[in-house]
Amino acid sequence: MKKPYLALIVVACAAAGLTLIASGWAQMQSSAMKDQDYTQPEPYTAKNFGPWSEAVAATHVPQVTFEKMGMGVKVTVQIDNHPMDPQKPHWIMWIRLEDMMGKKLGEKTFKATDPRPAVAVFELPNVPSKIKAYERCNIHGIWLNEVAVEIK
Repeated sequence: MKKPYLALIVVACAAAGLTLIASGWAQMQSSAMKDQDYTQPEPYTAKNFGPWSEAVAATHVPQVTFEKMGMGVKVTVQIDNHPMDPQKPHWIMWIRLEDMMGKKLGEKTFKATDPRPAVAVFELPNVPSKIKAYERCNIHGIWLNEVAVEIK
């Protein structure tokens, strides 16, 4: 008597799984994981934009400005003219700031529904001579701008 119930449960689970796959839910979950686990050999830059065009590079390379703040510096990293669009979907996933040795100085994450431009502000107690600003686009990968710190 228990065997028919077991068969019914197996069939119901299989049907539920096929329904999820047909609805696209399973693909959405796996693509979200791909965004988190994304790797590329090296970040793209304004001069080395990989498979993308110079126009794509212009909308992805982080723009960095500095402002004196006590003994330290306020660093603003901004990605101008890049969509934050949940419909496509196309957006900046995060902005990260590192020193030249690769130590993370700060990071800000974004959602596709956040307003544009994507802006991250970091307050550093010490003024480094140079920093690396990274951004991650869900479609076009990781972009880098290495910048000498200049306080005006």
